[in-house]
Amino acid sequence: MRRWALSLAFCCAVGGCKCGRDRPYTPYAIDEAGTAAAPAEDAGGAASAAETADAGVTFAEQPGIVAPPNTSQWELEGLVLTAPPEMIFVTALTRDFDGDGNKDAVAVVRGATAPEKAQVVLYQGTPGKPPTAAPVGGPLALGNAPCEGAPKPDPKADKDKDKDKSEGAKRLALIGPHSVVIELSNRCSPRWFGIVSLAAPARVLFSTTIADPPSAPTLSVEADGSDRDHDGVDDVTLRVTLEGGAPPFEPGPKVSAVLRWFDRPAGMSRDPAEPDASLRVLASNAATRAARAKDAPGVPIFVRQLRALYGSICSEGGSPRMSGVSCGTSRALEEGGLAEVRAYSVMGDALRAISALDRAQRAPAAHTPARTNDAQAWITQAATPATNANLRVVAAVPQIERSKSPGWGALAFEPSGKLLVRTLAGVVRVDPVQGDEAEAGDVRTWSSRVVSPDGTYRFIEAYSACDGVALHATLAPTGDADPHDIALPVVPPLSARCAAGKGEPAPVIPIAWGAAGLEAVVAGEPILIAADYARASALSVPLDQQGPPGSPRSPNGKTLAVPTVQGIVVRGAGKPRLFRAKELDGGYGELRDCTVSDDGARVACVRGGRAFVGVWDTASP
Repeated sequence: MRRWALSLAFCCAVGGCKCGRDRPYTPYAIDEAGTAAAPAEDAGGAASAAETADAGVTFAEQPGIVAPPNTSQWELEGLVLTAPPEMIFVTALTRDFDGDGNKDAVAVVRGATAPEKAQVVLYQGTPGKPPTAAPVGGPLALGNAPCEGAPKPDPKADKDKDKDKSEGAKRLALIGPHSVVIELSNRCSPRWFGIVSLAAPARVLFSTTIADPPSAPTLSVEADGSDRDHDGVDDVTLRVTLEGGAPPFEPGPKVSAVLRWFDRPAGMSRDPAEPDASLRVLASNAATRAARAKDAPGVPIFVRQLRALYGSICSEGGSPRMSGVSCGTSRALEEGGLAEVRAYSVMGDALRAISALDRAQRAPAAHTPARTNDAQAWITQAATPATNANLRVVAAVPQIERSKSPGWGALAFEPSGKLLVRTLAGVVRVDPVQGDEAEAGDVRTWSSRVVSPDGTYRFIEAYSACDGVALHATLAPTGDADPHDIALPVVPPLSARCAAGKGEPAPVIPIAWGAAGLEAVVAGEPILIAADYARASALSVPLDQQGPPGSPRSPNGKTLAVPTVQGIVVRGAGKPRLFRAKELDGGYGELRDCTVSDDGARVACVRGGRAFVGVWDTASP
């Protein structure tokens, strides 16, 4: 059996995975250990992992027949089918489902004047009599949502295609001797997806709704009804696939995961190994590529798509596109996330590597302490640690803004290397070496409000819209201009906290707002909102726009200091450094309002309402 599974995997790699498609209902092939075979290495990287994860499943659907328009009575392959009152046919197929030697039919019908209402109907064939019609499951409410954000139809396009699009999805196909897959939607409402058993008694084995948020990758579901446990009853195997995507992200690769249920006398029993087993195949592929400098740049995009696939399927992700599927803690998320950490470390991007580590082991991902140590070692290869520091607490109490909006901090360095502290009474000048503090009467206090250079817009927030696609930024007008809501190239966290319609705030550190646009670090990711506010992009290399007082950037615009849970990342002209000190151990996550001097050796931050300034020896760790 193992040899057959590996042979199919090879055939998939070279021939587009069509092997065995002419032999439907072949049981799922697993090796002696009961797990999917690991992917073979290939030049394309991720493609083989997506295919090998479900080696042995045929997914050879036999599609039904689309009904003529507005048909309430339909002669189909010798059967005369009559729709329920006020309903018309959408699609149907015929077969002897109950094994009595008579042809039966299963059909999908919808309201003649209310297309959001639908029903699955089984027509049992009886010799010399009209087939007996019986509904399968309850009525289906498909919704009637407007197509907001959808592209406008091309007036030159085929009218029938436009009509099909306006009516939504319609799919009916045979997937096993006694089971069919049905997918329906009305206009731009979520899709209803179900697996129906037509063996007596006919019933819905599995159903879910599938949402398609704007700009989200394309989500497709293939189905197979093979009897995998050989008990004479069709089971359910699904392959869920994500592919592509839209700005603000680059299109992602094709990734797939498997879900399986066994039809047992007590009800449907889900295979607890999936989808994590097939997701771990993808994560293993990413981990292999992350260690190679030539392949590392493609790993974060691949891992982002892997996380999006988990988030689309599993309720633990907080914003699932498929309803009603609980997956539990995921080793694949941890392994894929650690691959992302290593890839960023290989690329020398310590800030994103630390952010990736925070995501990698946050629930619903597993947390393996030994792997944390590995990841921290990778990060120190990307950013040289500096731990020899002279820290002193500043007596002047910084004025901390309590607003939830992003703001400029209370600390700023002067070109001379002296530190300025904004207090309620004014600005205080501090000598980081001697410790002297005095009122800076020659320096005006500064506002915490993050406002555009022309004063017309204010940066209000970054937040998750709870759609599982991207974080957003809000720029509010200070006058009569229109507000801007901009999608950011930052993935929202996978979390069960997110509640649709309410949103979740995201952490923000503003850096500068100049001619090139608004620079900020959002959820650990450096981004740039264009000066025309039409788009946002990721920043792989920081700009040298000078920030105002309170910016984390040095006065000359050449160096940046960003607090992280691993230490203070200082990025300048050379290799990034990771500033640490024994006085700060265990509290790096509490740091805020950090800023840095022109020479990159002095950093000041606020912790627990008090400011401190440190001088680090950057010549040695």
